[in-house]
Amino acid sequence: MEKILIVTNEFYPFKGGIGRYCEELITETAKDFDVTLVAPKYDGSFSKTTLAKQITVNYLDGGQFKYWHLPGLIKKILSIDFSSYDHVLVADWPFWIAIEIVNKYIPWKKKIKFSLMLHGSEILNLKNGRASIFPKFLDIFDGVENIYTNSNYTKEILYKCHNVPSSIPVEVTYLGVSQDDNISNVGYIENVRNDQFELLSVGRLDDRKGFDNVIKAIGLLDEGVKANIKFTIVGNGNDEYIETLNTIARNNQVNLNILSGLNDSELNECYKKTNLFVLAARNNNKKIEGFGLVFLEAAKFGVPSIATDVGAIKEVVKDHETGFVVKEDIHELKKAIYNCYVDRNILINFSNNCIVNVKKFKWSTLATKTFPKAYGNKNGRN
Repeated sequence: MEKILIVTNEFYPFKGGIGRYCEELITETAKDFDVTLVAPKYDGSFSKTTLAKQITVNYLDGGQFKYWHLPGLIKKILSIDFSSYDHVLVADWPFWIAIEIVNKYIPWKKKIKFSLMLHGSEILNLKNGRASIFPKFLDIFDGVENIYTNSNYTKEILYKCHNVPSSIPVEVTYLGVSQDDNISNVGYIENVRNDQFELLSVGRLDDRKGFDNVIKAIGLLDEGVKANIKFTIVGNGNDEYIETLNTIARNNQVNLNILSGLNDSELNECYKKTNLFVLAARNNNKKIEGFGLVFLEAAKFGVPSIATDVGAIKEVVKDHETGFVVKEDIHELKKAIYNCYVDRNILINFSNNCIVNVKKFKWSTLATKTFPKAYGNKNGRN
């Protein structure tokens, strides 16, 4: 059985797209291979993946990355016998930089060769952010054999910001959703004509996600329409920002409910009650929307989306097919929300398209593209 090593600084219980990517990729690859995960301990709790029989977890002390953690990451890298693994994937940038430091400054250690997954914002960070110091004294592509990006948009940003050697292939590997019996819009169709119109947003509670603009857009609707709309936000954030959103909702007479700390099962129940998923992300020169997994998670339940044309989102939300993609403008948001509210037939059409579209996004496809040699060898033996 071939051995795979995956290193990441974001993993359960840390909530975020990179953590979810790693967890689902590990779950998928562990069906066929011997997988080792290197990740911070956080609070020491275990996810479903770390309990799988074929997964070895090699924890290091720490949690969400801080720059003073870098020596600890380097120490962990030095402790690993990379020659004992057939395939190595670095899933986020802190370990990427730690490996490049080892490759340059520990010349007696055999060069570490690895594949690299990029999610979007780290590309900007290494170009213009605090991490931009590293490319000034490191060859950040030394030892990189393959690069994977979560979208075409992320791939384009990579080439714009960094001089990627032509010898390194860059391939898009879209994220996915679990392909199980839960992919259905039967419940959605049954509830789509309810008088109360349920809107849902999911994401980290920060200004970049544009929750405030959704509230303001709802506030522009006629009183008779607005009275029937309930807007739920699911996400974690600081109390000050939550109070800011609640204040905006009160000022605009919007029925807002903010939920934090939900597990996957509880979040799925929110999706099941939703008529329309709305996320009005903002353009940002420090972070980008490299994919938009939450739109697929909504689509799994047949829930159409309204999204702003930011980052890679239009690669996930198909305009006028699985929802609406609009400009960063509250009046455009208001118009799209109103059109969905008054025309439930268009929501039914979008919902049916969501079910068809979401089945194209499979974690198994991502795993096969990420470790093509491993799966090729496996299939050759069968």
